[in-house]
Amino acid sequence: MKNTPYKKLFFVTVIWRFILLLVGYLADSFIVYAPSFPHYTIMLASMNLPRWLYSWGNFDGVHYLTIVSEGYFGTGLIQAFFPVFPGLITIFKKFFQITGLSSVIPGLFLVMFFIFQLIVAYGVVLLLFTFVKDLLRKTNKQAWWTVIAFLSFPTSLFFGALYNEGLFLLLVLGSFWAAHHKKWWLAGVLGMIISATRVVGLAIWPALLLELWLSVNKIKKLTDLQKNIKIKKLLEFIKKESRNITVVSLTLLGLGSYMFYLWRVFGDPLYFFHLQSEFGAGRQEGIILLPQVIWRYIKIFMTVPHDWKFFSFIQEFIFSLVTLGSLLIFWKKIRPSHLLFSLLVFILPTLTGTLSSMPRYILVCFPIYFLLGEFLEKNKIIRGFALALSWLLLIINTLLFIQGYWVA
Repeated sequence: MKNTPYKKLFFVTVIWRFILLLVGYLADSFIVYAPSFPHYTIMLASMNLPRWLYSWGNFDGVHYLTIVSEGYFGTGLIQAFFPVFPGLITIFKKFFQITGLSSVIPGLFLVMFFIFQLIVAYGVVLLLFTFVKDLLRKTNKQAWWTVIAFLSFPTSLFFGALYNEGLFLLLVLGSFWAAHHKKWWLAGVLGMIISATRVVGLAIWPALLLELWLSVNKIKKLTDLQKNIKIKKLLEFIKKESRNITVVSLTLLGLGSYMFYLWRVFGDPLYFFHLQSEFGAGRQEGIILLPQVIWRYIKIFMTVPHDWKFFSFIQEFIFSLVTLGSLLIFWKKIRPSHLLFSLLVFILPTLTGTLSSMPRYILVCFPIYFLLGEFLEKNKIIRGFALALSWLLLIINTLLFIQGYWVA
């Protein structure tokens, strides 16, 4: 990470966070507060913090706080949320309880955790910058545009909220960084934490195995990969790299441990999946293929009223198609292991029959930031318009989220 402008990147990250906090502070002036999620009075309003601040814990944040307070027995549906992120929040809360600081301000631990989220976002910014410079061998200018694309993304607000997107992406980038530097133990351990953070974290396992294959055979492009896949080579690879394959497969222990817990406590190792239909938003337990999901959305556009929910449907549809299209159209520009991870992370949530939350889920498909960074660097004429539109959507989404309206 030589020649990385640490201070400048930190300054830019802080400015991004300050702007979003300011938008949240002014939200009452633009949109009426109308929370559309349960338990907000119990979990958030009781913290003796300003509403514009504790509202960064809206929606899923309430579920995480429920797990922190009552464990996985607190209420229904929370078993769909994996343990690493609420575990971190618990550590913060316990620390402030032990030191007695919570007796002064009950929500102080939440404020400090938001600061932790800022540090996590800064870590993501550093790794994205490093990937563009050192792995992709691009210019310093393109690395900066990649960072700007990341912070300007219309749903980047979730990196500052009580959501696990930031932590998840930091762990993913860290695992890939370790793999690119052949630190397979570190990649495997981080992979284990990743799969215990979100169910789509399991996608890191085949991606790391592919990265190991790429490293051993010195392959950088997908076109070269197709020429090197032969049964004999695969068998030799498994034999020679059995140790590293085992280390990378530590990834499975994260998800496996949580499934074991669910089996022992609730009698169903796939309880997190079987709960999906109860979340609503068109989610189902059975597997629904993407073409059918797209058709469902076309019918939604013809029937639902043009309100803020319609706005969220439009975002879900457009963001999903643009992201998938970008990954498929520009596949030659994306490292095969990164592409595999991103496609799996994209496809898995859609199998529940909906694109709900996709504008948030795609935040961890990190190759899109590389593509956007390249686009912004090369297209000077429409660069300003693209960033203005992105920030407009980011501000609108932040206002909606803080005021309790569903965004993603």
